[in-house]
Amino acid sequence: MRMRIVFALLAAVAISGCSGGGSGAGLPPNNTGGTTQASNQEVAQAATEAAFSPIETSDLENGLFNGTMGVALSTNRAPSSAFSSTNGSCHNGKEYIVTLISPTQTQYEAKYFFDQSCAHLARDVVALVTMNSSSSESIVRTATNYNLSGLVLSTRKSNFAITGAPGDFSAVLTSGLYIGTSSSPSAQFGRQFTVAPQSSNVWTMAANSGHVVNVSNPGINESFGHQGVLQNGTITIDSLNNVVFAGTHSGTFSKGALGSLTLSASPPFTVSGGTNLGTTTVQGSVTFDATGQLAAVSITGTLWNDDKIVITSSGNPGTIAINGAITTSSGGAVATFSVDQYGDGIITYANGAQALIVDWHVIR
Repeated sequence: MRMRIVFALLAAVAISGCSGGGSGAGLPPNNTGGTTQASNQEVAQAATEAAFSPIETSDLENGLFNGTMGVALSTNRAPSSAFSSTNGSCHNGKEYIVTLISPTQTQYEAKYFFDQSCAHLARDVVALVTMNSSSSESIVRTATNYNLSGLVLSTRKSNFAITGAPGDFSAVLTSGLYIGTSSSPSAQFGRQFTVAPQSSNVWTMAANSGHVVNVSNPGINESFGHQGVLQNGTITIDSLNNVVFAGTHSGTFSKGALGSLTLSASPPFTVSGGTNLGTTTVQGSVTFDATGQLAAVSITGTLWNDDKIVITSSGNPGTIAINGAITTSSGGAVATFSVDQYGDGIITYANGAQALIVDWHVIR
């Protein structure tokens, strides 16, 4: 069950449809010179962006490996075998529907509910997969998150362009996050990645990515961006058919006036505008179960100023809680945070102030 205390606050976000302001364009590269001093809230913003990014990308991409978006570049369009049916029947708080639209188009829809009887929808993920040729497919994926009152918390619209062969392919992923009923993205994301087989259940992954988020929180009221690369990336299907993503991501962070940062339209994805904060590195693993639910998180990282971030998880898929702490190099408190499996929760700064986290981003 998602955290009820959070949803009392998040309802206001869903109603207001805050957009994060400005043009909402892209990810912030940097450069008006050297590194810039940052407040504790700015440090916390950058730290959460860095550490949540592997969870966010794995959430988008796990369907390429567990079958919830079919089998990438496979003509048989086989759906995930983890669901008991593909006709929308409720099973343990989940419904899965596969619709064959044409010989080249299949729609996959996965619904996740707050309750086991499928009465209160928490998340709806729809993926339209189009086979352009035997070596090319495109996916239009829309994930909508709801609160307990049935109001829209966030909508994430993503597009995949995939080329290659099953299990051995390259892809370009672009995505925008919309808060509540807003028509302007609060966050934009671009990622180029290549997957290569190492064994029947292990693949390597190389990637570059860029990200921009516009934060209208009065304590921040800025845009933040980061661009970087994935190193030593792996994807493993374990004995439970969980999908485990692991690796190290190093990226350069920048900040600027609200709406001033821009993400490049094509790979390699870079961010322009703003001033440089420095380089941050995070490493660890993120696990999703065979039905696409977050199962485990273990991430650590070091910021440009030697502050540290640690994220751990507890509980099982569907009830998992993700908790984290940001500390100074000497162990002093910067911020703590707690979110549910969809990245919705609260961050509390060392001075007692709080802000909302929606879909893996501190947004207000």
